[in-house]
Amino acid sequence: MLGWLRTKLFEQSITDAYSRRLNQQGASASGVFWASRLSQQARFDHALMLLAAKWHNSTTICDIGCGYGALYEFIKKTPRYQSFGYQGIDINKDMIAACKEEFGDTAPFSRARSPISQVDVGLYIGTFNLCHADNYILWQDYILGQLEKSWPKCRGGLVLNITSRSNASIHNQIFYVEPAAFTARLKQHFGPSVTITAHVTRYVDNDTIFVISR
Repeated sequence: MLGWLRTKLFEQSITDAYSRRLNQQGASASGVFWASRLSQQARFDHALMLLAAKWHNSTTICDIGCGYGALYEFIKKTPRYQSFGYQGIDINKDMIAACKEEFGDTAPFSRARSPISQVDVGLYIGTFNLCHADNYILWQDYILGQLEKSWPKCRGGLVLNITSRSNASIHNQIFYVEPAAFTARLKQHFGPSVTITAHVTRYVDNDTIFVISR
């Protein structure tokens, strides 16, 4: 797995990129490198639909890499998801500041890399798509390391949304998994007692949602 120095360099580069983008584009889908608000919300809806089907609507979730709080807003405005308990975390202080500015100082957002308290499910939506590495295996190992940090705080499991293609690659700083190979790598990492399913994201090209459950 990655050493702490390489991890720190990866995260500093990504954090700087997101802060610059937020400053340029504001708290918006484009401000966190999403192609569009429509594709962003399609990912939200499908991930939450899978989550509700597996763990029910009373689930407590941690939105890991919450950005400017778009998922929180989506949940608040979508009646079928309003029963979810929510906490949002991000390693970027500027993103957390944007959340507090939009939703108030008491809104459930914190600067952290893993859930600040026990939850049912950790949710990563697009968190690892932007990639400031030129080596596929190194970035894959970084992802697995971050999932591992959150795993003990998630009673039910994790939901991971990530860009995908028929051939695993990094292209224009976007990380693409090959779904079958990445499923196998997740199974290898988490062990035989964990169930992993892969779902093609509805209405979004080149995108997959992985459900990792105990």
